[in-house]
Amino acid sequence: MNSLNIIRHVVTAAVIVTLASGFALPAGAADATEVHSITVKFADLNVSSPEGAAELYARIRAAARTACSPSESTPSPFNDACVRKAIADAVIRVNRMELYAVYNERNKTPLPTALLSQQR
Repeated sequence: MNSLNIIRHVVTAAVIVTLASGFALPAGAADATEVHSITVKFADLNVSSPEGAAELYARIRAAARTACSPSESTPSPFNDACVRKAIADAVIRVNRMELYAVYNERNKTPLPTALLSQQR
């Protein structure tokens, strides 16, 4: 594993979420001291519905793919492990059963629903 991949994994592990109007996914940066984020808005979605949860998942996935590209200004092939981790971390932070269901439908390794917090 090269040092850029290690940096991406470390940065991705530090997902920062703002639930008021969206959340941020940190991107792997060439400079290890610099962290970029992408805010995904979802206040316009009814995440309690299957359609709303699916749309939020699509937005999370698109943001993760961009965040996990070597450069946000010139997206190129992204790091699959980074994308998977960023999506899983975001789903856990949003903490909605409907979003877990969409995630688990679309991924080989499901997230355990025991991770859902009782507090929202």
